[in-house]
Amino acid sequence: MAMSITIIGASSGPGRMLYEALMGDGIPVTGIARNPRNIPTNSTAQFVQLDASDTAALARLVNKNTLLVHCTRPEILTTLIARKPDMSRLIALGSTRIYTRFPDDKCARLTAMSHAIWMSEIPTTLLHPTMIYGAPGLNNIERVVQMARVSPIIPLPDNGKSLIQPVLASDVVKAIRACIDAHSSIGKTIVVPGKSPITYRRFIELCIEYSGETCRVVSIPISLLSLLAPMTHLLPGVPIITQHEVRRLLEHKDFSTEDLVSLNIEPASIEDGLKKLVFEGKPKDDI
Repeated sequence: MAMSITIIGASSGPGRMLYEALMGDGIPVTGIARNPRNIPTNSTAQFVQLDASDTAALARLVNKNTLLVHCTRPEILTTLIARKPDMSRLIALGSTRIYTRFPDDKCARLTAMSHAIWMSEIPTTLLHPTMIYGAPGLNNIERVVQMARVSPIIPLPDNGKSLIQPVLASDVVKAIRACIDAHSSIGKTIVVPGKSPITYRRFIELCIEYSGETCRVVSIPISLLSLLAPMTHLLPGVPIITQHEVRRLLEHKDFSTEDLVSLNIEPASIEDGLKKLVFEGKPKDDI
């Protein structure tokens, strides 16, 4: 029997994009998600509606011919691996959050997933993308745009000098597909960043520019921003900002693209990525 591809988290984000790309190429694929969200199907692509936290049911859907692509919460994969499922290969999507100097609950869950992966005998490739943008169901850039709509300013500490390296979702999908084909990626942890780092200030300004809003970025002390963050849940229309997120605004998040080069992938810059979203016909309000 030929190897089949199954995607956990196929209704949104990179998982949805990967599912539709494989379907478009006529490659047999099964998508799994709690909410179908109008996910398409055809003779080669099928969808199974399942809450992936039911790992007992999930384990029954994979077998020794399954290449499993994990694109949802890390704790689901950690629990699934503990059930010792029989599968051919695993490609897991993590996050560079695992490298933060300010660990939080998400970091702990990523660390636990990574530990479970490398303690298992499943042939695995672990991908850690930076902040992903440009996929259905993601809200990284949308949060900036939402803030720009309701506030004349967006505050950043230290003038927004820290570095960030967002990656276009389609480049994450390219990386996953390259790893599906490249057995040499088995046993590796691969970082998936955008083309080059930019400052937080430049990132926020680009989001504002491409969304058509007119607010501006201002620099405020980190101590003041830390005091203001807990109040965001009281302000209607303002995205909630946590203390962990405030601290990470002072952390450089820049990474080498060496791993992607080895997969023959040249990731897009944030400027080109945002332009691509606009040129593909997305209304600016949806960026």
